[in-house]
Amino acid sequence: MRTLFLNMTMSLDGYVAGPNGELDWMTTAHDAELTADIVAQLRRADEGFIGYPTAEPMIHYWASVAQDPKASQASRDIAEAVATMHTFAVSRSPEQLGVPNAEVLVASDDAALTAAVAEIKKRPGRDLGLPGGVRTARTFARLDLIDEYVFLVEPVALGAGQRLFTTHTPLTPVATKSYRCGITRLVYRPIRPATR
Repeated sequence: MRTLFLNMTMSLDGYVAGPNGELDWMTTAHDAELTADIVAQLRRADEGFIGYPTAEPMIHYWASVAQDPKASQASRDIAEAVATMHTFAVSRSPEQLGVPNAEVLVASDDAALTAAVAEIKKRPGRDLGLPGGVRTARTFARLDLIDEYVFLVEPVALGAGQRLFTTHTPLTPVATKSYRCGITRLVYRPIRPATR
């Protein structure tokens, strides 16, 4: 079965967004080693999930980066990895999506989303990515759909904001890596009842 991984930036005190959804605290310039690890993580997946409201703007943004001659090679590498990933835009109701290599995944409730993700995990292919988005990531975490959590911890404390986890979620550490730029990469897997 395919692994579904979440890749998300987090503050030192455990927030994934400011109180009003602000992301302006994510200011650390990535070094070459971190960028290479991000691209390698993205390339593990050939399909991924994102919340419907974020899907179209994100796909358009990375498509424009791929075409921008002034974009850094690192940004173009990330753009290429994002562009080749088939995206499921998660929505509770039918929606239109005007971007290539993407489709709307309609899941009217938690049970429908859980069933849809389970079916996609059984399909052949590489791993499945979830590049964040607080609401979608929080839902996937609450429903125990995520098999691997990859956190990029920024060297900043927010003091307040939005957290990813809303319920008790036991995790086991898999890997830790610190980068010269000050970001630390933490990888965890959930401890599920069958493995406790």
